Amino acid sequence: MFLSQTMVIIKKDLRREARSREISLTTISFSILLVLIFVFALHGKGEELSPIFPGILWVCILFSSTLSIPRTFGAERDSGCLRALAMIPGTQKSLYVGKLVTNILFMLLFELALVPMLLVTFQIEMGSEQWLPFVMMLLSGTAGFAILGTLLSAMLVHHRLRDVLLPLLLYPLLVPLIISGVEACGLMISQSKPEELWSWLRVMWVADFIFFIGSLALFGWVLKAIE
Repeated sequence: MFLSQTMVIIKKDLRREARSREISLTTISFSILLVLIFVFALHGKGEELSPIFPGILWVCILFSSTLSIPRTFGAERDSGCLRALAMIPGTQKSLYVGKLVTNILFMLLFELALVPMLLVTFQIEMGSEQWLPFVMMLLSGTAGFAILGTLLSAMLVHHRLRDVLLPLLLYPLLVPLIISGVEACGLMISQSKPEELWSWLRVMWVADFIFFIGSLALFGWVLKAIE
């Protein structure tokens, strides 16, 4: 039942996005705008830009993701069906996991446009042995952002200032994950200290695990409070 309910929620959100393209168009457009801003700001400086690439990468991911995460439960809020979903047996975990997977997919979609542009803009060259940890770093950071963002989006779904409060609550909680991502990305670019690189990646995995277990445990209570 859990898997079937989760797949229904994922398919519903993907079909709605395929019709409206609301989230994909706004996040991809905003990502391109951010890259253009950094290109014009840093073009012609005559300095090595690779050291600032990790920070720019995660700033772009954070800002772009903030456009999509607040809309996680927008359709359910507008249709008033959150209470009905909460009454379905077993839907608490399946609703959270379904929305989480959908948010991860939406984030990966704009990252497919954002990351290559940043790599070209900052002239980052990585060897074959660097691509695996780079992809794992992106996936770990994306998952952690979506895990907490999905929970907080549910908590603030009925609040009129949800778009303002969400980043104020979310960003401080993500500090350990973002610091680990920036450090891991910097070590990948410098091609130094592989053991330290993997230690930062392990920190990201531990943070994701803690975020997921905590969010899954709290989501049932949150759903009952907002229904």
